[in-house]
Amino acid sequence: MTTNIEPKKSAEQWFQEGLNASKLGDPRTCLESYKKAIEVDSDHFLAHFNLAIRYGKLPMNIEAARHFREALRLKPESPIVHYSLAVVCNLIGETDNAFHHYNEAIRLNPEFAKAHSNLAMLSYSLKRGKETIHHLLKAVEMFEKTGDDFMAKNAKSLLKDCLKEFNLTAEECQTL
Repeated sequence: MTTNIEPKKSAEQWFQEGLNASKLGDPRTCLESYKKAIEVDSDHFLAHFNLAIRYGKLPMNIEAARHFREALRLKPESPIVHYSLAVVCNLIGETDNAFHHYNEAIRLNPEFAKAHSNLAMLSYSLKRGKETIHHLLKAVEMFEKTGDDFMAKNAKSLLKDCLKEFNLTAEECQTL
């Protein structure tokens, strides 16, 4: 007699199934597979991280934040997780948390250009001139270093406007 019992999949197998579904453009299967990976292993870092990204695309940002926080619990030294959580925190109105996690991403990776750029924009929204300019200066430097001409040009343009608006010089904003 044959049974229809499937062998149990490991968390990694569920995770790989989620990756494959993502590549095939099947977001529903992708989400479900990542969730099953977490059911099997609640400490599967990449399943939490990728699930958070998926939720962010829906946008289901509160769920995204929850899974980024779980990923952060598992790898608190990861700049990309801090950065990703900061993006989502900003979207859900957790401004203080967004500042904290952008700063952590930069502390862990001082050359994280997008973190500097986003932190500049968040600082600008609160009219913190010196912080805005400081992080724009860093962003320009890092974007130029990595050859991202589009982002460097954009940051330079914003920098020029902010220097004028806040009546500050680049030299005054080199350090915080």
